[in-house]
Amino acid sequence: MDNMLTLMRALADPTRLRIAILIRQLELSVGELVQILGQSQPRVSRHIRILDEAGLAERRKEGSWVFLRPGPQLLAEHISALFTATTQDDARIIESDLKKLELVRAGRAQMAASYFEHHAGEWDSLRSLHVAESEVEAAMQQYLTISPLGRVLDIGTGTGRMIELFAKEAEHFTAIDNSAEMLRLARAKLAAVPAESRDAGKIDIMLGDFNALPLNDSSFDTILFHQVLHYAQAPERVIAEAARVLAPSGRMMIVDFAPHDREELRSVHAHARLGFSNDLILRAFANGGMHLAHHATLDGGELTVKIWLGQKFGQKKLDGSQPDNPDMENANRSGTQLKPDPQMRPKNRPEIRIVK
Repeated sequence: MDNMLTLMRALADPTRLRIAILIRQLELSVGELVQILGQSQPRVSRHIRILDEAGLAERRKEGSWVFLRPGPQLLAEHISALFTATTQDDARIIESDLKKLELVRAGRAQMAASYFEHHAGEWDSLRSLHVAESEVEAAMQQYLTISPLGRVLDIGTGTGRMIELFAKEAEHFTAIDNSAEMLRLARAKLAAVPAESRDAGKIDIMLGDFNALPLNDSSFDTILFHQVLHYAQAPERVIAEAARVLAPSGRMMIVDFAPHDREELRSVHAHARLGFSNDLILRAFANGGMHLAHHATLDGGELTVKIWLGQKFGQKKLDGSQPDNPDMENANRSGTQLKPDPQMRPKNRPEIRIVK
């Protein structure tokens, strides 16, 4: 009862109710809330603090920005009950807020469009070197939809394309990047996600480093590296860190280039690695307690795109027997460089090879 009274008191203020309704729709920065509410930043920050203390909102720092998202206590029924109790004047104010929220969405989308227009030459020159992204994405979807996605982590989300592709099917989707600018671009992609997913707090966008993920062990069922691993100075360590947060029997998909000699990708696009061999990825999977479940090679330009899907071994059996693949376990201990093994692929799931 005391907890409910605390929640109701926190939401009794009209401005705090407006904030709660807004962040149920979209994670917003403090500056964006100031813009929508038409109030001073100190006043808005005071309301945010009260909502935060009541568990109705959570503050998240991202570089020099602070974003607000729904807290664990901000349940839909609280909002619905209070919204129905508002006066006609209050309802008009909330309707106006929601219209301003759409302007914020549009502003984010415009920012993303301007960024890509500015960098269009760089992106186009890179895309022209490999098979169309639509074919890469189709192959990713074919592999990942074999079983439920569960809790998804997109490492190095960049512009947030994976949010568009997979958030709807995920139980929960977390997108992480070390660039605050890229995360603002990714946030613009949320407009393409069904409203019920955004409203349920199903998507988290957060700042973080793939070398030291700010996430709990075994907390994700599906992990994605889409054209990001080539930025890693120590890719095997990055894969090991991702394996730490992957749950037993979880899947890790890596989409990147096969080894190549396009040195300008290092000098112009800041790639730390010029592609990856099967041996390196298999060794990294083994060291992370995974085996290769699927593998695809997509030819269609000067650069070959590879897809590796690893699956983590389940927990040790209660009777103390060995995991499902003792050969991989032995290779993990000995450091043996593993070759792709066709028998590791499920029946009727041959390697996909797309040649243009």
